[in-house]
Amino acid sequence: MAEAIIKPNIYTYFNYREYLSALFNYNKAINPVFSHRYIVTRAGFKSPNSLKNVINGERHISIEGAERFATAFKMEEKERDYFILLVQFTTVKSQKEKERYLSELLKLRKSSLPAGLKDDQMEIMSAWWHVAIREITALPYFKNSSLWISRVLTPPIDHKDAAASLALLKRTGFIKKTESGWRPVEKVMQSDPEVTHVFAARFHREMIRLGMEAIARFSHDLREISSTTLRMSENDVPRVKTLLQNFRRQMLDFAASSQDADQVYQLNFQFFPLVNPDRPNRVKKGKTERI
Repeated sequence: MAEAIIKPNIYTYFNYREYLSALFNYNKAINPVFSHRYIVTRAGFKSPNSLKNVINGERHISIEGAERFATAFKMEEKERDYFILLVQFTTVKSQKEKERYLSELLKLRKSSLPAGLKDDQMEIMSAWWHVAIREITALPYFKNSSLWISRVLTPPIDHKDAAASLALLKRTGFIKKTESGWRPVEKVMQSDPEVTHVFAARFHREMIRLGMEAIARFSHDLREISSTTLRMSENDVPRVKTLLQNFRRQMLDFAASSQDADQVYQLNFQFFPLVNPDRPNRVKKGKTERI
């Protein structure tokens, strides 16, 4: 029995190139005469390789080009709106704009996806206390109480947020029930890399803000906050990042072997340029054209 051909659901995508590829393959499967030349002609492009170049990442797509492809593929109005947002989300450079377009994408996605498909995992990085509560479950004095959690955190959070966080962590499997109570689970986030990057950037901003507030919130003996201004070659930056990543892994191993762990700490790394990296005379290479 032949396997059923299922049309790709645009609301499960966060990369417009991947969606165009899946949509083209779907149309090709149900109609063997369907081709790149056919669809680009319908879209009003002159080059027969326009779609192929976009899918392969050799060309960016403009908003006008996205609208043409949406018409050529006969996307419904709501699908068209989502597709245009996908293009904008993928192509903008500003972190603030990326977050705005992602927020709009998630709203459309939430209202259009089947009930069984949720964005729960992405929510883990939507607030700083989710990962903190995940670690708190392993403390010897942990209480499975949203009110207790809301008060033991510093800064404290609303008990309703604590209750929602517990439910989220249980639902996504980031904590599990054992004979001795709830315990954290090591789990890899499953999402589009670009989406994960946006959520991670927001998460890091929140943790950096907490680090700044920690200067006044805790005495010197309870924290370690220092800084160093360095002068080095840009060619050495990858090596510095490797050193920091190795140290982070060493700290994770150290924490895993810590006996009778009774506190949860946040460790931030901040390494960034103080001179404009796009200073004059910087040669720009490898630009991708837009259709």
